[in-house]
Amino acid sequence: MTKESDTCEFSGKIINNYVIKKYINSGAFGNVYEVAHKKTGEKYALKLPVISKEKNGVKMLMSEARIYKKLSNPSKGIANVKILKYSDNFSKLLNSKKEDENDDNKGVIDTKIIVMDLLGPSLETLFQNNKKRFSLQTVIKLAIDFMDIIQYVHSNGYIHRDLKPDNFTIGYADKDKLFCIDFGLAKKYITRTGEHIKFSKNRRFCGTATYASIAAHDNVEQSRKDDLESIAYILIYLYKGKLPWKSIKTKDKKKKYDLIHKEKLKYTAEELCKGMPRQFAVFLDYVRTMDFAEKPPYNSFKKMFLRLYDSQEYNDMLYDWEKD
Repeated sequence: MTKESDTCEFSGKIINNYVIKKYINSGAFGNVYEVAHKKTGEKYALKLPVISKEKNGVKMLMSEARIYKKLSNPSKGIANVKILKYSDNFSKLLNSKKEDENDDNKGVIDTKIIVMDLLGPSLETLFQNNKKRFSLQTVIKLAIDFMDIIQYVHSNGYIHRDLKPDNFTIGYADKDKLFCIDFGLAKKYITRTGEHIKFSKNRRFCGTATYASIAAHDNVEQSRKDDLESIAYILIYLYKGKLPWKSIKTKDKKKKYDLIHKEKLKYTAEELCKGMPRQFAVFLDYVRTMDFAEKPPYNSFKKMFLRLYDSQEYNDMLYDWEKD
């Protein structure tokens, strides 16, 4: 149940009053489908767990769902989410697929799914459709919106740990509204006693190599600063259409990650942001040198980008995709 080819098999299936219409994309632990409510016709997104010989995403998907429930707030850029039980007939179908794909792991799976607000295309899709380049106006607006969203996520005690253009989308109807998605790798950085988690080494790499922080490559515990460093790389990529390490290709995953790590260490913030307003280099340089438990100055970053936006004297407040 992990492939896009499953779309044909699931198309038209009804789960709890939701009719599967089409496949949208896949996350680390689940596949996302567009569905319509059987009675109202209203559209939603349905996330089903990845189940294969390699992974059983049920546990991780439910963990993600619980994080979504705590963060859900469309006005803050996090979609509404509901956790529902499968209907009996669909539960049997999933169990049948599970047994076919992994005879060593038979049994009844946790019969739960995620139903959430249907969102629009990701920034990566919009970027590709815009000839792999966004205007400076759009990139500055994104920087401002990124600050609001990540400050909200962090204020609730979580770090995302996998920020990338694929994990930001626009609204289904509100093309000017930005959302952050896929919290499958998110983690609490505040303990139950209200303290910041401790710095530690020898952690497993977590994230997407292209946009991961240098600390993530060093296999140390991540914190708020690492989300911000990922945002810096996203902004550079969306403006320049490239990153120095994005073209690295090798079948050896570890070798690829090591080469990307070396490239990131080689380039200063000024070199990476060459040809961009200095504010972007200031931002990257600052977050790269933050202490592990240091609280980011979100408002200062936002004000810096707002001043930059105002200095450009744009004639409108539209993103590139709103002008099409």
